[in-house]
Amino acid sequence: MVKKNKLSQTLNRMFALHPKLIDFDLSRLRLLMKKFNNPQNSLQNVIHIAGTNGKGSTASFLKEILENHKLSVNLYTSPHLINFNERIRINNKLISDEKLIKILEEVEAKNANNPITFFEITTAAAIIAFERQTSDVNIFETGLGGRLDATNILENKKLTIITKISFDHIEFLGNKIDDIAREKAGIFRKNTPVIIAKQKNIKARETLLAFAKKLKNEIIDIENISTNTILGLSGDHQYENASTAYTAAKKILPLMSLSKTKLALKQTTWPGRVYQIRQGKITNYRNNITILDGAHNDDSAYVLNQYLTKQSIGKWNLIIGMLQNRDVKNFVNILKNNINKVFAISIPEIETAYSPNEIIVKLKKIGLEVLPAQNLENALQYAEKDIPLLITGSLYLAGNTLKFNETKID
Repeated sequence: MVKKNKLSQTLNRMFALHPKLIDFDLSRLRLLMKKFNNPQNSLQNVIHIAGTNGKGSTASFLKEILENHKLSVNLYTSPHLINFNERIRINNKLISDEKLIKILEEVEAKNANNPITFFEITTAAAIIAFERQTSDVNIFETGLGGRLDATNILENKKLTIITKISFDHIEFLGNKIDDIAREKAGIFRKNTPVIIAKQKNIKARETLLAFAKKLKNEIIDIENISTNTILGLSGDHQYENASTAYTAAKKILPLMSLSKTKLALKQTTWPGRVYQIRQGKITNYRNNITILDGAHNDDSAYVLNQYLTKQSIGKWNLIIGMLQNRDVKNFVNILKNNINKVFAISIPEIETAYSPNEIIVKLKKIGLEVLPAQNLENALQYAEKDIPLLITGSLYLAGNTLKFNETKID
């Protein structure tokens, strides 16, 4: 507990180093990395993943396949759900508090109070950790966008992957799909192979292909896995993510074992993504299925709706919390035919989250009963035990729910 408190204090100091959470400018991180002799240039077999939806799931499937073939893997993802350490996995284990605090304090000292965003600091910590504890493969997931994302200081890449692109963070990436695709394509490097996942939007795919051709990138065709394959992650959309990961793994390991690959796909976990809560505190409030998902944009709502429809178990109660830069009305409207009633909550400790009353106002004309709840526990008490329950709207809400449920992530 002492180390957790110290880690919390260290992270809070890092958070205060820049007035903005997001400020796209790679020069700050480049300057900081130079003080550490540019460890990003020493990393071997770097796989860089960008996209709107499916980055984390794809990275998880890929990590699992490679590890089942006895390769060691370092993995950097964001955001975390419960503990910050989830962002940095070294050889299949979360970075220890002790190592993380040591690296963050070194970063803090070399940064010397210069303005730098929290994500830039955490990316620096991941790169330093990976350089010090080497692995066969280093997987990096972008935070937001691609071209100006902190992870894009990585130059020596083995492979770049673009997952499905849709509208998200339009205040930063633009409100045209080709603009968003251009930002994602910013992770491409000359003569570096590219894997482009199946795209819903043709224009997005065309933009990505044009960029890849300009840089003389080998474009690797997706090799689809059979839908009879058992996956550890729920939802039909995960077959696309698993296929993308499988294609990437084949580039690293041309002679893969089918049995090891199938086992890897079956045992892949990624909490907060169509995640059924089968144990923990929440089950005390429930007699029926409870699903938790971090969906927060229209595309992920369509995927979620497809999952609910396929379950064929009647209408679901919905507990929703969302950030104010999200279109909660559109999101719920997509799910509407599968929803019985909605319980609106805020997300603890997130200042930019809608209040329950703001959600109610947004959903006023949607044709569903929408009730305010003080918090998650309050909503669980109101929601009928015997009706299936969906908790969604934000990865921050997913993390808060797992924390309330006392779920352990390792």
